[in-house]
Amino acid sequence: MAAKEMVRSLIAKQMVRHCALLVLTGSLLTIAGCSGVKTSDRGSATKGEPATITAVPNPIRVCDGTGLGVTKLSWTSVGPDIVEVHVSSPDGELFARTIPTGTSETAKWVADGMTFFLQDVSGGKPLTPENTLATVAVKVNNAGCQ
Repeated sequence: MAAKEMVRSLIAKQMVRHCALLVLTGSLLTIAGCSGVKTSDRGSATKGEPATITAVPNPIRVCDGTGLGVTKLSWTSVGPDIVEVHVSSPDGELFARTIPTGTSETAKWVADGMTFFLQDVSGGKPLTPENTLATVAVKVNNAGCQ
């Protein structure tokens, strides 16, 4: 009898994990499809695997004369175990190292035209253009400033 209860418990735990994954996937798809984010806010995938990186806001409005802004990056990919986000090039400065889905806000250092690279670094893959999953270029302007 104890073996049957143990099997039922394991099955229940697996079902909870699968349900949580389904809810998370549905939420991400809803956010990606219905967030009202303009096409220009989205990054572009560079490989066959599904991957995206976005910046919100994009463009960033900066009215203080510095020409530098803050944006929130969000990324997701299917396939890699570990990803990194790099600034300006595939092997540029490291911004984030995470599981395949993540989000992080920059500080006030994003300049006009800055590009963020989502890199597949699973299994020690090198930081090369071949391992770039997606990119997003961010614009900074003073449109609408007084």
